Amino acid sequence: MGDKFQIYVKNTSNCEGLPLQTFELLSPEWTGSEVLLPFGPERKWLRVVGWTDLFFGSPCAVHVAKVRHLPTGEVGYLVWGGNSGVRILDEDAPVLPGVDDHLPRGWGRPVIWVEDVEDLPPEVQSVVGR
Repeated sequence: MGDKFQIYVKNTSNCEGLPLQTFELLSPEWTGSEVLLPFGPERKWLRVVGWTDLFFGSPCAVHVAKVRHLPTGEVGYLVWGGNSGVRILDEDAPVLPGVDDHLPRGWGRPVIWVEDVEDLPPEVQSVVGR
């Protein structure tokens, strides 16, 4: 561990971009086609996929690792996807005509920061550690 990596997310219809950020890897990286995460006070578990701008926007791999954000030093679990961030899929999400009506229902984010390893599914926890 200790390797450093950088993430940059473009401004797209999925989400507002994220300037180049540097992280230090503190665990092995889990990668998959989607990951389930809890959202809101009711802890509704929703699918999260990576998002790319290829083919006018499409899902791609999602990654999770324990990281240190440099230079702030904050430690947590980073969930990231493609060059257009991640997409939280929710069939109950409102559609904004002319903004995201061409995307699967849900919300786009550049990345997701998870503070408690217990908020990650067991198969992810087994890779990124406790």
